[in-house]
Amino acid sequence: MTGDKILEIKNLHVYYLTEEETIRAVNGLNLEVSEGESVGLVGETGAGKTTACLAVMQLVPDPPGVIADGEILYKGENLIYASEKRHREIRGNGISMIFQDPMTALNPVMTIGQQLMEVVQTHQKLGRAQAKDKVIKILEIVGVKGDRFNDYPHQFSGGMKQRVVITMALLCQPELLIADEPTTALDVTIQAQVLEIIRKLQKDLGTSMLLISHDLGVVAEICTKVAIMYAGEIVEFGTVPEVFRSTRHPYTRGLFESIPRLESKSEKLTPIDGLPPNPADLPCGCAFHPRCRHRKPVCEREEPPMRGEGHIYKCHFEL
Repeated sequence: MTGDKILEIKNLHVYYLTEEETIRAVNGLNLEVSEGESVGLVGETGAGKTTACLAVMQLVPDPPGVIADGEILYKGENLIYASEKRHREIRGNGISMIFQDPMTALNPVMTIGQQLMEVVQTHQKLGRAQAKDKVIKILEIVGVKGDRFNDYPHQFSGGMKQRVVITMALLCQPELLIADEPTTALDVTIQAQVLEIIRKLQKDLGTSMLLISHDLGVVAEICTKVAIMYAGEIVEFGTVPEVFRSTRHPYTRGLFESIPRLESKSEKLTPIDGLPPNPADLPCGCAFHPRCRHRKPVCEREEPPMRGEGHIYKCHFEL
C-alpha cells in the first residue's frame, strides 16, 4: 500500500430540484480514500450516503439531481468535468459499484453469463471465449459453480444473486470498489459469507473500498477507517479504533448508545431524540442541534468548525 489517494471528495454539494423545493441531499461533503484502504460511510437513512456515491459514479439522475458544487477527484482527475466517454472508461475498470438490492440489480430476461460477459467485453474488449473463461473463474471464486453460467436470476437465492452482483463489480479488477449496503437484504448467516467474500477479494486484488452501511458492526469487521455522515456531511472521521473507542461527536455517541450490548445490564436502549432533518429545510447552525442533548445557544446560530487532527469531528465542544 503506497498511501496515494485514489478518491478525493471536496466540498461536494448534490441537490434534487423540484418545482416546490430544493432537496439538499449532500452538503459540503469532504472524504478521502487511499490505496488499499477500506473506508466505512455510516449514517441513518436519508443522510445522503447513496447520493454521494452515485455522484462519484456520475450516475446522479438528472433531472432532478444536480451536482451544484465541489470536486470529485479520481487519481487527481476531476470526474465532474470529464466527458461521458471518459466516465464509461472509468466505470468498471477504475471504479465499480455493488448496488444496494441484488434482487433488482440484475436483468431478469438475460442469463447470468450473458450479463457478466457483457461487462467484460464492454470494458476489456475480450473475445467471447476469453470472456467466458474469466467470468466462470471469478464466479467460482465467489462460490457460484460454473455450470450455473446459463441460469437466469430468478433461479438464484438472494445470497447467490448478491455473489453474482459482487462478481459483476469485480470482473475488471477495479482500483476502487463502492459497496452500497451489500448485505441489507440478506439473512445473518449469508451476510457473514458475503462479507468474508468481499474482504478476501479486496485483500487478494488490492482494491480500495468505500462501504456504505448503517451497521457499525459490519464496518468494524471490514473497514480500516470510518466516516459518520449526518444531513449530507461528515461529522466525524478517523480510524475504526479511534472512532469506536474515543467517540467525539454527539451523533456518533448516540448511534453507539442505541446498539444493544451483551455485557450491558440495562433493560432499555438510549435512542437519539427526534428524527433526521428534512433535507429540504435543514436547521440553521449545527444540523444536529435539534436532537442533541448537549446543545447550547451557539449551536442554533453558528455552523460548528471541524476539530482535531487525524481523528476529526464537527462540533462546537469537546465532549
